[in-house]
Amino acid sequence: MSSVHTYPSPSDNGHKAAPFAPPVSRSFGPEAEVEGKRVIVVGSNDFLGLTHDTRVLEAASNAVRRWGAGPGGSRFLSGNMTLHEQLEERLADFLGKRRAVVHTTGYLTNYGVISTLVSPGDVIVADSENRGSVQDGCRVSQALHYPYAHNDPEDALAQLNKAAQDNPGIDMYLVTQGVFGLTGNVVTALPELAALKANRPEMTLYLDDSYGLGVMGASGRGTADAMGVGDQVDYIMGTFSKSLASIGGFVASNDETIMDYIRHSSKSLIFSAALPAMNAAAVLACLDIVAAEPDRMHRLWELTNQAKKRLDEMGLVTGQDGSPVISVLVGEEAKADALVRDLFARGVYTQPVLYPVMPKSRALLRLTFMATHEDGHVNAVLEALEELAEKHAIRAKDLGPEQSRPFLVNPADSTFPASTGCASS
Repeated sequence: MSSVHTYPSPSDNGHKAAPFAPPVSRSFGPEAEVEGKRVIVVGSNDFLGLTHDTRVLEAASNAVRRWGAGPGGSRFLSGNMTLHEQLEERLADFLGKRRAVVHTTGYLTNYGVISTLVSPGDVIVADSENRGSVQDGCRVSQALHYPYAHNDPEDALAQLNKAAQDNPGIDMYLVTQGVFGLTGNVVTALPELAALKANRPEMTLYLDDSYGLGVMGASGRGTADAMGVGDQVDYIMGTFSKSLASIGGFVASNDETIMDYIRHSSKSLIFSAALPAMNAAAVLACLDIVAAEPDRMHRLWELTNQAKKRLDEMGLVTGQDGSPVISVLVGEEAKADALVRDLFARGVYTQPVLYPVMPKSRALLRLTFMATHEDGHVNAVLEALEELAEKHAIRAKDLGPEQSRPFLVNPADSTFPASTGCASS
């Protein structure tokens, strides 16, 4: 790798500049051309490998010819298209909800929807590992924030009780992700979290399932469906930039009144250009493929589970099973950077997760496979890692007591107290 592309870090916080991935000059799906070299891509969120599917490309191309390259405005102006409404109907049906509202990106969805749903002075009880778009939506809502220990329903209950005691009669929102995209952790406690609603009628459950949509559950309907609690989740948020081979985001719910309110009140929807037609058409084509070709999802899980098993057998420290994201503990940031460079030299293109996203000296290697990867691709990636594991001292026996710690993104001191808003990313 000839260079590491960086953006300047803020001068007043002492953070090391985080690396940009070297730019891709051409993509072939599971492979790409990067800095003049053909490499295996093993860090993309294109889990089902649909970004290069000819049916998806054709749908996008046809939409460009019919509606043009851009929307020409927001959905409150000339940018509203029949495609948007068709897509919202399909998404709601896919998730077993009555209504859905599409935004232009996943970030704008969480930012706009959470800040619209939640009023200043309401309470948000949130998983401490929620991603930045969730946290920013919480923060701008000006709600009181009660973070609970990651994936811990007992602590969630304790925080709900504390919030109720501190703020009698107040509306409460429990917010979590389905799959945590950097570490690969799955919200295994979702049924227990949903069960908390039985004794908390004032509690609303909001699930960001961006990384679960299309890959979790028997039909790809996501984490809530996989765990049998889809009916108990009030709001399911998802994005199109993972399994659905496009860009954009949405929220779905059975509360049609509130969905109309979101449609007319979410600032990130009102003041953003509409989702381009080609992106909406691509998602619709992907939904058709997900429904018609379950073997594609099965192939993804076959490759992912095989790779996870082999990485464990190599003695590497990996995250939990059951996620399309495989995280490998590396340790020091400089070690992670050197490992990625060596992998690139062997034809493997991926990136580490570094501080300040991870705690210091807890850098991860984030591996994701696609349904379109061939066995040879996976073997090449694993052989390269096995060759480099000893050189870079990333096996469990080399890492010492650090290996016993859970894979958490936020450092212990990264959350604000309840009175100051949501956790910092």
